[in-house]
Amino acid sequence: MPATGGQNPFYVSNRPPLAPSPFVKLPIGSIKSRGWLRQQLLLARNGMVGRLKEISPWLNFEQSAWANKDGQGKYGWEEMPYWLRGFGDLGYVLGDQELIVEAKKWIEAAMASQREDGWFGPRALLTGLDGKPDLWPHMLMLNVLQSYYEFSGDRRVLDVMTRYFQWQHRLPVSAFGEGYWPKLRAGDNIESVLWLYNRTGQDWLLDLARKIHAGMARWDEDIINWHNVNLAQGFRAGTIFWMVSQKPEHLISAERNYTKLMDIYGQFPGGGFVGDENCRPGYTDPRGGIETCGIVEFMHSFQMLLRITGQPIWADRCEEIAFNSFPASMTPDQKALHYITCANQVQLDRHNKAPGIQNGGTMFSYSPFECYRCCQHNVSIGWPYYAEELWLATPDAGLAASLYAASEVEAKVGDGTKVHIIEETDYPFEETIRLRLSCNKPVRFPLYLRI
Repeated sequence: MPATGGQNPFYVSNRPPLAPSPFVKLPIGSIKSRGWLRQQLLLARNGMVGRLKEISPWLNFEQSAWANKDGQGKYGWEEMPYWLRGFGDLGYVLGDQELIVEAKKWIEAAMASQREDGWFGPRALLTGLDGKPDLWPHMLMLNVLQSYYEFSGDRRVLDVMTRYFQWQHRLPVSAFGEGYWPKLRAGDNIESVLWLYNRTGQDWLLDLARKIHAGMARWDEDIINWHNVNLAQGFRAGTIFWMVSQKPEHLISAERNYTKLMDIYGQFPGGGFVGDENCRPGYTDPRGGIETCGIVEFMHSFQMLLRITGQPIWADRCEEIAFNSFPASMTPDQKALHYITCANQVQLDRHNKAPGIQNGGTMFSYSPFECYRCCQHNVSIGWPYYAEELWLATPDAGLAASLYAASEVEAKVGDGTKVHIIEETDYPFEETIRLRLSCNKPVRFPLYLRI
């Protein structure tokens, strides 16, 4: 792990007083995938992710409350931003102008809907929880805005997020403990607050992060919910907040939660666990499975925790589920998926498998839409987010090969010289990695390789 005593001089790192960043995400577009991974991205582009709007009513731009200037309309919950955060990033990592233009249409509409008080998006969400705001869907839309800014540098994103967080800052602490989904997933809200703080340096954002943490469900104390997707993203929340608190119990909470979960429900190959829909006592064998949403959120958690902690074990865990369970969640052409993926899953028909799995009805059959309302939209982040994390910057002006795949990266290192690295490999189908480096002048910089 690189020394963490300072900040990378070229790329956005944690500002003091946040805990220093062992690894730093590069701007989106710095990394280009090649080989097998690029093929997965192209399959996603020509499959469900790129074409989902053809069959999903939640992606009807004319009717969506997310696309209406006054926040009026239908389909104003999680589905559209679930899809858009991966759809946009897919366009960015491929350099696909058609996808980029389509994503920007949705983003422009969402930003244009912001009210003077800072709220934006569907108005129904303002009172969605018995008269109180439902904050969960906005956590996803904030991810959309973050990626768009990292790709484009459009400073309007910072203004929109600042005004929205000012609105949040005026809420009572209790608002962050409202609603089943929001209170369990509010660690994502904290991550977005810290993302903005690192770009604007406004101290009140740290106060907001503390307020959210005080009100939300406390994953730093224990596993407090056994729903598979809540687990896959919630288990990391305490370690996200550690960047603010720097308390040892917050730092270790993600590893503690992960170990407790996997010791009971993850004792089989593939990197996943049995949570179909929830983890249930007595149901721990490989015939149970994990939701596709849970798979991609687990991958995302591992990527974030690698950057926050600097511990390479999180990259190992990301690869295990990405190269095993995630491809099995979809057909080879990525034009259909199933809700539940199991390590031992020989029947993929439409028949009911309950009570062997918790949910009744068709959960194993592959479909481009079917009843898998959340997964068809959320699957979009799987490969694009992975492709963005192949290389990371380090505080000592170096680079780290964090997730191995055929790729090329261009980044500033050392004294600010740009270096171009081509990574040649068929990993994970072989274990040989070849790196070809080029630059316009000699430069000395640290290069970290995960082994």
